[in-house]
Amino acid sequence: MQTVIRGIPTITDRDLETIARSNPGYKIERGDDGSLVVSPTNTEGHYKQTEAVRQLLAFEASAGGKAGGSSGGFTNPRGGVRSPDASWLSAESISKLSDEQKRQTFVRVTPDVTIEIASPSDEWSDIVAKAKQFFDDGARYSVAMNPQTREVVEFGKPPSGLALQFDAIMDARL
Repeated sequence: MQTVIRGIPTITDRDLETIARSNPGYKIERGDDGSLVVSPTNTEGHYKQTEAVRQLLAFEASAGGKAGGSSGGFTNPRGGVRSPDASWLSAESISKLSDEQKRQTFVRVTPDVTIEIASPSDEWSDIVAKAKQFFDDGARYSVAMNPQTREVVEFGKPPSGLALQFDAIMDARL
């Protein structure tokens, strides 16, 4: 279950980094409106996310680019910092970033592929909305998965050569 904290002073990238580092066990993001979005992490979700990242790393091996997990946040066009459960940036997207941009704490770029996985405490509509927002912000392919209901919602088309194994992601556990 995510909690949204509103009505707080402006949170800078440095503040967000400090808050996240000081609160292990929580995924902390900055909403477009400056609010803090806090979600607890859990063991089962960790293994599902790890499987999603593993699949994107396998794709990275043939397609290039960079795959990663939710510990990396990306600044969206409205100034929010969001962290997909798994993501992939194409070599083309990376090449458009200057060295200075690459060194920013939260790079201002939308990953080409994003994956969001609902936990039992999440509102499914929130997960779908987050995946849709990544797509609207420029992701070529964004996926929301609900392991409890086996529902998958896809926005866009996967890059050539990427064939996610949804069941393997949704079934991953300790």
